[in-house]
Amino acid sequence: MSLRWRITLLTAALIAISVLLVGVGIYLVAARIQLSTVDRSLSAALTDTRVRALATRSTSAADDEEVAIGIGRVAARNGVLTVLRHAGTTAEQVPFPTLSATDLAAASVGPITVPGEPDQRVFARQARPNGALIVAATPLTALEAERARLTRGIVSSAALVALLGAVAAWLFVRRAFRPMADMVEVTGAVAAGDLTQRVAPAPAGTELGDLASAVNAMIDSLSTSITQVADAQEQLRRFVSDASHEIRTPLTVIRGYAEVLAAADVPRSEVETRALARILAESGRLERLVTQLLALERVEARASVSASADARDVIDLEPIVRDGFTDLDALGGRPLTIATVPAQVRADSDAWLQVVANLAQNVERHTPAGSPVDVRLSVDGGQVRLVVDDAGPGIPSADRNRVVERFARPAGSVAGFGLGMSIVAAVVSSTGGTLTLGDSPSGGLRVEITVPGAQTSVPSR
Repeated sequence: MSLRWRITLLTAALIAISVLLVGVGIYLVAARIQLSTVDRSLSAALTDTRVRALATRSTSAADDEEVAIGIGRVAARNGVLTVLRHAGTTAEQVPFPTLSATDLAAASVGPITVPGEPDQRVFARQARPNGALIVAATPLTALEAERARLTRGIVSSAALVALLGAVAAWLFVRRAFRPMADMVEVTGAVAAGDLTQRVAPAPAGTELGDLASAVNAMIDSLSTSITQVADAQEQLRRFVSDASHEIRTPLTVIRGYAEVLAAADVPRSEVETRALARILAESGRLERLVTQLLALERVEARASVSASADARDVIDLEPIVRDGFTDLDALGGRPLTIATVPAQVRADSDAWLQVVANLAQNVERHTPAGSPVDVRLSVDGGQVRLVVDDAGPGIPSADRNRVVERFARPAGSVAGFGLGMSIVAAVVSSTGGTLTLGDSPSGGLRVEITVPGAQTSVPSR
């Protein structure tokens, strides 16, 4: 439940409780006043000379006259109660209440309520010393009906006032929380990457005003930090690119001279032969690393220039995938099962050639010769899916998320993963897809790539 509704319901509940408490107070005061009025009427009836005259003779009301108070006489000598006048009319008389000696004693002290059908208020007084006891009784039917109407009025008033209060509270809270709704909308847009959004200022000196200022300051700081990080990443990318280009030339020269020395037919000691072989191996590894760095830089540069998928060409991944892994079958001696269909995507052709080449090289380097490889390229629901299953040692699940990081190393290992999967991840991300590493049914690693298909198809071969 939202904060608005909680405040509204709490306000309505407080209003209803307050009105009910006031109503209960009014009810109690009104009931006391009504009962006091009845008691005064009973006392007045007992002092009325006409009532005193009834002590010696009884009377009844006329047919069209309604009597509010019934009168009874209790003889002093035998305590027998004689009804002298019934309340009500002659046609509809109210039965005089049945009174015990205890009731009479209590009624002589003060008015009492005697339960019955209906409940009656009773008061007694001696007409003269040592004389008969005159008893006045009046039904409480009208008083109880008045109390019931008062109760219904209090409850209905409480409900109406609570409803009106809830509506007023909702309108007030809605207006008061409008800046909060703007903040939610703005922060959502900022979370989506739009750092130009700002919260509209609220009245200064209020909590919402302070919150709006704090949110805007946070967005400004976040925007500055993101800009600085982006600038630092761009500088690092340019540095890596420039350094790779600068290193490539002397590295090529070193490798060339090492190959010339290796090809020269001159006598060498065992140490010289081993050193020359090591120079060739390490220079080759360094050359491959520089080539991968340059390839990764080109992928990121293309992604930053062609951020929109509509700006890319439509290519068919089927020939790229089939040719790349067929070479692996021919050169690596690994049984290949390949199933492909025409799959058009908007992407850079050279980048996907690099992706397939890296996947094939990873299989060649990290799986034993003769182990089977299963490659499937399919299209389902507008999504192009490439799955490569091998039977190699695989990658532990704890290290799979780190494979795409540059120069990441598995736990407890000196050798790193290299840049191959980093390039694959960068290309897939720039195409708007996802890269997932899992367990292969063959016992090795499963590489699964899913990218959006192109809206415009190209003729399949």
